[in-house]
Amino acid sequence: MRTLIKLYSFLLILAFNQPVQAFAQNPTIIINELMINPNNVASLPPFEYIELYNNSSQVIDLKNIVIHVNSNQQQLPTYKLAPRQYVILCQETAATQFSRYGNAIALARWSALNNSTASIKLTQEDVLLDEVTYRDSWYNNSSKRNGGWSLERINPNWNCNINLNWSATNSLSGGTPGKNNTILDQKFIPKLHIINYAIYQNIVELEFNIASNYLSNIDAIKVSLDGEIGVAPNVEIKNDKIQISFPATIDPQMLYTIKISGLKICDLEIPSFETKLFKQNTIAKGDIIINEVLFNPKEGGVDFVELYNNSSYPINLQNFRLGNRIITNQFYVLEADGYVAITTDKSTVYQHYPNAIFDNLLETSELPPYTNQQGNVTLYSDQNTLIDSIYYNSSMHSAHLIDAKGVSLERITIDKNTLQSASTLHEGATPGYRNSVVDIDIPQNKRTLTSKTFSPNGDGFEDELEINYALIKPNYIITREIYNDKGQLIRKLAHQNLAGTHGKLIWDGKNDSGIACAKGHYICFAQIFNLEGKKQKFKQPFVLINSLARH
Repeated sequence: MRTLIKLYSFLLILAFNQPVQAFAQNPTIIINELMINPNNVASLPPFEYIELYNNSSQVIDLKNIVIHVNSNQQQLPTYKLAPRQYVILCQETAATQFSRYGNAIALARWSALNNSTASIKLTQEDVLLDEVTYRDSWYNNSSKRNGGWSLERINPNWNCNINLNWSATNSLSGGTPGKNNTILDQKFIPKLHIINYAIYQNIVELEFNIASNYLSNIDAIKVSLDGEIGVAPNVEIKNDKIQISFPATIDPQMLYTIKISGLKICDLEIPSFETKLFKQNTIAKGDIIINEVLFNPKEGGVDFVELYNNSSYPINLQNFRLGNRIITNQFYVLEADGYVAITTDKSTVYQHYPNAIFDNLLETSELPPYTNQQGNVTLYSDQNTLIDSIYYNSSMHSAHLIDAKGVSLERITIDKNTLQSASTLHEGATPGYRNSVVDIDIPQNKRTLTSKTFSPNGDGFEDELEINYALIKPNYIITREIYNDKGQLIRKLAHQNLAGTHGKLIWDGKNDSGIACAKGHYICFAQIFNLEGKKQKFKQPFVLINSLARH
């Protein structure tokens, strides 16, 4: 009898611990939004919640569905959820408050949601309807990860609940219980990128930003390399990596383009994509330098740190760090003698500094906190080698500046950590291109006109007067004005601007009122001075011809 009881108990345990079957062919009830950390929530009830969504065209009774939170589980109560409708699951004390936002169900036992990670799934008669194993990194935002914001699903029609299909809400309330997610995109297709790779003779091993077990058709993937390497005859998964065998030996020092097509994630086909590939040289200290720092941005602006590749070879910045923040987990090549400005919002940087080279702006999820008074900027390689570091202080700004907000500190020379205020004629910063303050090694201050004549008539030839200057030292203040042959002031091009060490000014042939000037002889007058009392004046005559001015 005892033997039968033990056998019966064993069978019960076995039954309740059977692995759940694969996803239902057509997902119906899905997990759509999670409030895992309601601390500091803006205006929603300060409680955790799980939002479900009926993604079918039929009314569904929830009574046969079991919700699992880690090892805890309970059956949902009877509740008929209409098609394309939401329901909010919450604890009993929060149900009344959440009912203002839509359908709300109080669970008899609420299993607390861990702030960092937890597994939630829905089953119906041992069939897996949906499953999410979230992590706080899914927020893709360091401040929102600290609490008060929900995680939202992007594409409800894609039954692959991985990090690529979730992100932080954009709702100012902190979440969207009972209504459409702010990041809802039913046509969303995730972007894959390579986070790590290795090259061995004719073999390339790749790791993507998702686990390889989510790739559903390895045999159908087509991979090719340029440089006469060709199409890979064999692609397979080994040790959770994609191993690709090519018909020719790969030169580890050559920069290749790898093309991948036919890839599917959870049966969703990913568009063909390509990226650069090469074997990284060992990166030494000084191969990249910290070239410019904006730590006190304009109102509504963001910080940036500019890097310069001081080596003779390209460098992949993947998994490099500024302080303890990873710059990018994607493949990003910084060419030799190239610049890149790293920021959290490249569009804002470009808006504030229109001369910035947009393609040389790299957006990262977060930067270290660079205070407005002083700080250290450190750069580490993917091997945790300190590549460069620089100390900044607000007192390093030029005494000529009335307001340093929005003005960066630029490195004067590659081999020294000397910083100087960027030229205000360059809008106060030079993100993504050569600094306005550099040691140009000239014997005396220079100023030149590209041409002694110009014709602002719109024919595309010499329509503007280009005035260039080069100064032996930074920290000069410059004033530059245009006078006619009667000695009358026509246009102020610069008025006590911080000049940097080089730059150019453009005159379009119009006066300060925006009216086209008459043809004739003009004088470009410039005056520079610095805090040491050094002053210098320049006068350069030129001729304006073929003006659009009416006579």
